[in-house]
Amino acid sequence: MKKTRKERGWLKKTFKRAMDKELREHKSSFIVFYILRALVIVSLVRQIILDNYEGAFFCILTIVLLYVPSWVQVRLRIELPPPLEITILCFIFAAEILGEVNAFYVNVPNWDTMLHTTTGFLCAATGFALIDILNRNSRIKFQLSPIYVALAAFCFSMTIGILWEFFEFGADRLLGYNMQKFRMPGQDGLVDTMCDL
Repeated sequence: MKKTRKERGWLKKTFKRAMDKELREHKSSFIVFYILRALVIVSLVRQIILDNYEGAFFCILTIVLLYVPSWVQVRLRIELPPPLEITILCFIFAAEILGEVNAFYVNVPNWDTMLHTTTGFLCAATGFALIDILNRNSRIKFQLSPIYVALAAFCFSMTIGILWEFFEFGADRLLGYNMQKFRMPGQDGLVDTMCDL
């Protein structure tokens, strides 16, 4: 059954209010979110003044991505702990604004390695949270052991990392991007690693 335009407008307003409420619920996340969003907007204006439209695109993408943790919490009814939410927000800012727009991937040694390490921990925490949600579900009649939860979180993290590397490799090969940063000395990316096998 199709929703009318009025019903869709009401749903959008309700969802927006829920997102705003979720953002304000945790003071620390709220403060970090608005500081990062302000920095991204300043960066967006700077990129437009410099006629760097690729950088402006990354700024707009970052603004959208900063809303993802709140969207997940509202839409999927999953409560993220404030430290995890703040880490995700800072990671998005570090990867997109500092890494891509300000070229930290090229200019700062081991920036990519640091972000990949952070991603591993974030994915492990996400995997742990997903298993924990399953474990707390009242409809499920068994309890998962802590060793199993840790192993599942580790496997989830490794799988996401491998899929991301495949995505970078595919984008570099098929679309001509430079996501693996081949120009960095001593880090030739997945191509050389695969050729050495």
